[in-house]
Amino acid sequence: MKKTTLVALVFGAFLVSCSDNGKQVEAGDAETVEMVQTETTVEYKTIKEGSYFDWRASHLGGVEPRFGKMYAKTAEILVNNGAVTNASIEVDMTTLTVENFGDDAETTAKLTGHLLSPDLFNTEVYPTSKFELTSITEGTGEYDSSITGNLTILDVTKSITFNANVTVSESEVSVVSEDFAINRQDWGIIYHTEGDEDVPAEYIIANDIGFTINVSLTK
Repeated sequence: MKKTTLVALVFGAFLVSCSDNGKQVEAGDAETVEMVQTETTVEYKTIKEGSYFDWRASHLGGVEPRFGKMYAKTAEILVNNGAVTNASIEVDMTTLTVENFGDDAETTAKLTGHLLSPDLFNTEVYPTSKFELTSITEGTGEYDSSITGNLTILDVTKSITFNANVTVSESEVSVVSEDFAINRQDWGIIYHTEGDEDVPAEYIIANDIGFTINVSLTK
């Protein structure tokens, strides 16, 4: 058993409560993707340098927080009449970084390897995760958009909804989300969950995996 082990990620209605790793979102059945593409559709496919996904996780009760980044492998956003209608982002899970241990390279490498192992994200079999937009509506408060889409991790696809600010210009589309969290068990990630027999409490990993999207695409 490894005390440094942690599950984390790579993206329905919101629950009213917040987890230690972001505002918790509810997973629902995958929804149908309807493509909107005409002669005037503008495609954005080049991932701008500096784009990333923050991930956050912790042991039970929010103790021993872990965090880092992941990066997109491919992405596409379609804009019709100045509004985003479709989006697809494929995350390269092998780019996952661990940042919470600072200069402790040995512990960082140990946790990184375990996150990528069959216990957790199993990147040898599932090297990518994916988010595909199914709808986008007007947001509230500090966020201009409410985004719903299908999130695929391992071989499981679920629909989630989160808030974000979406900016569309002639040359670029940017998406900056709120901090939100999913329940890893909904995607079949069940390593060291609460209630596991013969696993000490200090080795139990919280169910919530938090992340923040900060991605910009150009033509």
